[in-house]
Amino acid sequence: MKMIKHKIFKLSIVALALSAASCNKFLDVNDTPNNPLEVPAATLLPVGLSGTAFANSNELNRFASTIMSVTAGVSGSPAGYDIYEVFGDDFGNQWSFEIYGGALINYKKMLEEAEKSNSPVYAGVGKIMMAFTFAMATDAWGDVPYSEALLGDMELTTPRLDSQRDIYLGNEAEGIQSLFDLVREGLADLDRESILTIDSDDIVYGGDLAKWKRAGNSLLLRLALQISSVEPQVATQVIQEVLDRNMYITANDQNLAVRFGGQVGSQAPLWTLTRNSSFQNELLISTRFVNRLQGLSDPRLPLYVTRPTGSYVTLDNGFRGTPPPAADRSVYNSYAIGVGGEGPVRLLTNAQTAFILAEAVVRLGVAGDAT
Repeated sequence: MKMIKHKIFKLSIVALALSAASCNKFLDVNDTPNNPLEVPAATLLPVGLSGTAFANSNELNRFASTIMSVTAGVSGSPAGYDIYEVFGDDFGNQWSFEIYGGALINYKKMLEEAEKSNSPVYAGVGKIMMAFTFAMATDAWGDVPYSEALLGDMELTTPRLDSQRDIYLGNEAEGIQSLFDLVREGLADLDRESILTIDSDDIVYGGDLAKWKRAGNSLLLRLALQISSVEPQVATQVIQEVLDRNMYITANDQNLAVRFGGQVGSQAPLWTLTRNSSFQNELLISTRFVNRLQGLSDPRLPLYVTRPTGSYVTLDNGFRGTPPPAADRSVYNSYAIGVGGEGPVRLLTNAQTAFILAEAVVRLGVAGDAT
């Protein structure tokens, strides 16, 4: 009798366990696989890279190119940009979804996964790209969340706005790390021993860490030039630091450039915003841009801009009327946007680095030949 009761008790325990497991499995329907709590660094890296490139060449690009008269805004939002009519909600998606809720949060999670897997190589790339993306944000908006950003809705929902000066230069009293030190940390991480290695998940360099080191140092040069008018001594020190290492972008195949797909839905934003029929009447090539490059006999012009009629068909900034037929218009050439929209989006380049070094010679007196 005791044996029967014992067996019944054991069966009850098993049944209870199975019931609990079934219940847990049943309740799991509310855990969407589309929003996993943990994602490997190899998955986060390409998403972060494409996110930074997308934000860089999407609406922020349309705005910057219009107010600088590279393009002319004819209708839609660019028509407002063309007369310096800008509103706070014009860039809500760029702020919320592309930069803070997109690229940056992916880099932050990648840093966490790198620590868990003892793979600092991912942290190195992540820190370099975080610095690039935070710089992009503060260059666009000035004071932005930085030191308290990306802590999540469970920890801090209202991060403070750090000053642009503190973001670039740091503030030890406030516990704010400078963008320069963030890049330096990333470069140091690339030299540390790592269990996991970056490979095809790196859609920029295919895991070539030497090229990432060059990109990180070119980013230091870019950040230094940005502050050179207000902090020339710091800028000179950083530039000299990079020159002493002699490890920065010096060839086109070292460019930090992100390629997109050539199919609808995966094309680079600049292609969509100028070639897609839904947007092609909003943003056209500016007459002022073409005239400027023609006046300088700049050989790059035909690589940047098409001539479907044999001559440049453009619009002047401030134009309000009917644009020329789409088939006749000059548009961005394949060098800028790719044959089918694959880009690439060039974030740091050999040409840009060379211009920065020339500026350093002319503006800061750094040794070298500006020509």
